[in-house]
Amino acid sequence: MERKRLRISWFGVALIILGLALLLDRFHILRVDFSQIFWALVMMFGIMKVVGGFSGNIRGRIFWGTVLFLFGLFFLLRSIDRIEIHAHMLPPAAFLIFGIAFFMMFLNDARDWHFIIPAVLLIGVGGAFTLTEFGYLSRWEVWEAVRLYWPVALILLGLVLIMRRRMRVQSGQTGPQT
Repeated sequence: MERKRLRISWFGVALIILGLALLLDRFHILRVDFSQIFWALVMMFGIMKVVGGFSGNIRGRIFWGTVLFLFGLFFLLRSIDRIEIHAHMLPPAAFLIFGIAFFMMFLNDARDWHFIIPAVLLIGVGGAFTLTEFGYLSRWEVWEAVRLYWPVALILLGLVLIMRRRMRVQSGQTGPQT
């Protein structure tokens, strides 16, 4: 006899958590802002996608789950009054978030080494722009470096595509012809 796997409605769980938080707010037991609840739920959904992606070896879930989790964390920290994060920090944070998402896909399978290149580029650019926001680097010098050296990203991307195709041919895996 085959056992049926119990499936939980995560949307139902999210509604229960939302309802409990709003009820506790109504009775002045816990002060909760709706944006804090929303971004915490986005973080939970993202981490569930990441875990599912790692367990099923699904790159898309790992990537977008990481993006959802980290954007949820960014906006949750921004909505909490104890930590001061301004809106102009969003572009540097976006570079960092997408770079970390590419790195997470590399962590899933180290044979996917080509994900390291966009990870390093995005984390480097995001880190440089973050350092400009905190006054450690000059904003104009960073913009000038990006303006001058952005073709390096195209060169690296081309090398990755060539190396990836060459590795497929050598291992006997032929992909779709383009």
